[in-house]
Amino acid sequence: MTHLIRTTALVTAMATAAGAATMVQEIDVNADVSALDNSEAVAVWTDLEADLETALAAKLVNQIAEEEMEDAAEIDIDVDTVALASSFETEMGIANSVLEGDVSVDLPGSQYDQRYTLTVTAEQANIYYPEGTDVTTLNVGSDVFYTAMVDAFATHVAEKLK
Repeated sequence: MTHLIRTTALVTAMATAAGAATMVQEIDVNADVSALDNSEAVAVWTDLEADLETALAAKLVNQIAEEEMEDAAEIDIDVDTVALASSFETEMGIANSVLEGDVSVDLPGSQYDQRYTLTVTAEQANIYYPEGTDVTTLNVGSDVFYTAMVDAFATHVAEKLK
């Protein structure tokens, strides 16, 4: 009976640890939007670094670590401004637009670090448009389009840390 209680306690503790979300102590986004040739896009995408950091922090609000916490993740995102620029050069609307970046998540214990390239397409971002949005009226300089792309990117990064 004692063995059963110890085993149950161990399994419960392991399940709690496995289900615990990763705490995050730093989010850093780098993007040089000056590479954009589309003047409409430049006007809207100027604050991409701060807006993506803010959106990601909002998605991870319950996972933000205190400054003194040692076992917390650090997230670095380097937005591929070449992909961003080439997809926004077109005047054809948003169909071919992408937000692409290299994501680096340094987790406690180097064997758990994550490194990947994340590409969010306009099609993937459409679920983040406000209800009733007429997609045919959107362009790369649209605040609605911009916010949806940033939210989609932040959501994908946050989901990998839950």
